[in-house]
Order: sequence, then structure tokens, then C-alpha cells
Amino acid sequence: MKRYLAAVAVVLIFMAGMMLFAQPLGAQKPALQKRTTHGEYIDKYKDLAIEDMEVYGIPASITMAQGLLESDCGNSRLAVEANNHFGIKCKSGWEGETIHHDDDAPGECFRSYASAAESCQENSVLLWMSFPVTAPSM
Repeated sequence: MKRYLAAVAVVLIFMAGMMLFAQPLGAQKPALQKRTTHGEYIDKYKDLAIEDMEVYGIPASITMAQGLLESDCGNSRLAVEANNHFGIKCKSGWEGETIHHDDDAPGECFRSYASAAESCQENSVLLWMSFPVTAPSM
């Protein structure tokens, strides 16, 4: 367990360093709107990450680190306009709301969500399906 926690700490420190020196594509400062800080983002969304960890077994620290990085602390265009905090693309079969955004290619299709909670849950489901783990309560 100590090794697991140490590995999670290393991942978080690495990702925090990346956030300090790199700004993700589409991380645009909304006009006349205060930018959310790392601490504010964590305070606002940590409970969602913990709830999804309890259901899907994805460590909350990983969910938070990915959300912080992908959404620029909730300040990116995808997070602000589409509640997409994880850069989840449409892919085939997606029939929900969408937003187009330049990423790996111009005008790529990204999923749009009604809430950040919906985005967080979808990210956990996608990770769980890609890397199945025995979740505490399925």
C-alpha cells in the first residue's frame, strides 16, 4: 500500500510540474472571468472523484490529476462551454451533445455534458472499460 501511495504521489507531482510549465490547447482565459486555481478546482471536484473511485475503483488522485491537466483547472474552453473536463472525444456511436474544437486536428468533435459530474463519471467508465479493476462496489 505504501508503494502504491508513493507511486500516486510521484504521478501527482509530475503532473503538477507539467501544469506549471505547459498550458493545454484551448486553455483560453474567458473575458472578464476569474481563472480557477489548482486549489479551487480540487476543493470543488474532489468529492466527485472520490465518489467515482468508490464505484469504479479509479483512484481519485488520478481522476483529479487528469481533470486538472486536461481542463486547465476548469478554465479550458471544453470545460467552460461543454463541461468536458477530460478531453473526451466523440468517437463512433456518440449520440449526445457535441462541441468542435481544434486539438490533434482542426475542428475535432468532443463530447458535451450537462454537468462536470457527468463528465467525471463518463471518464471513470471509459477508464474502467479500458483497464478493468475490481471496484469496491459495482
